[in-house]
Amino acid sequence: MFRVGQHVLSDAEVARQASLNEAVLVQTLPHLIEWGFFARDDAGAVFSTLLYDRILRKEERDAAKLHAQEARAQWVAEAEARGEPTENLTSKQIASRMNGRKGGRPRKNPSTKNKVSRVIADNPTGFVGSVEEERDNTILNNNLSSSPSESREPENPKPDEAEVRLIAQKAREAAGLGNGQRTFSETYVRNFLRDGIDAETILNIAAQKRGEAQKFVYLDIPVRDAFRAKQESTAQALAVENAPDWQKKAKNAYAKANALFAKEMTEKGDFGRVQREWPDTATMCGLPPVERTQAAYEAYFRSAA
Repeated sequence: MFRVGQHVLSDAEVARQASLNEAVLVQTLPHLIEWGFFARDDAGAVFSTLLYDRILRKEERDAAKLHAQEARAQWVAEAEARGEPTENLTSKQIASRMNGRKGGRPRKNPSTKNKVSRVIADNPTGFVGSVEEERDNTILNNNLSSSPSESREPENPKPDEAEVRLIAQKAREAAGLGNGQRTFSETYVRNFLRDGIDAETILNIAAQKRGEAQKFVYLDIPVRDAFRAKQESTAQALAVENAPDWQKKAKNAYAKANALFAKEMTEKGDFGRVQREWPDTATMCGLPPVERTQAAYEAYFRSAA
């Protein structure tokens, strides 16, 4: 983010910070913004979309870590209320006991005898898949049911199972995954559909991740991110469509001013001169003679409305 405290750096100051020629920056920055490498915030400050995305991901990881700490603290409080000693337990031991109360997890390398006996004893549903699929399905369903975000009642109706199987099959084929991921893919697709994620988004991400995703679980976050971005894009389009006339005029004027300023820099090559002549240049081209920021144009057109 090109800011110094509350001060928004101008394009010239950004160029000096980045050790770039001002004319080159002014000429190329609109294209970089158009291609999505950079963007401007509401105050007009330039920022890197990649670095901003990394910050968001870090915040998500920190939030997940905080949630885990709160869950451990709650478990400790409940254990102490039951009279169980907890003062010498490590975080790993607490997590193990928490998992144990949820039914634990299967052994990493169980013997064939143990696998068979467990399937016979713990398979009242008549699951007809392989032992490995049954184990994977148990782990997946336990994880999903214990997640706070997934335990809520879904807002959308329960998807049709035939549709789930069809979309899961197409997604596996698009991602290059075999039938060994059948159970996982159907479970995740079922949850995608219950959360309102459309089949087109699921299949597009599966195709994009072909050769990268070794398991269907690797598609979970990309699919949800893509759906969230799609929703935000739709919301932004609606916001622009429903915006008042003065705001639309301000946005168009700001875009026209940036293009005009870049053209003037290309022709004259003198930033100071272009900046001094800008009020007259803007007036000649039908733009208000105000500071070349989005906030300034919005204030101008809002007062004129």
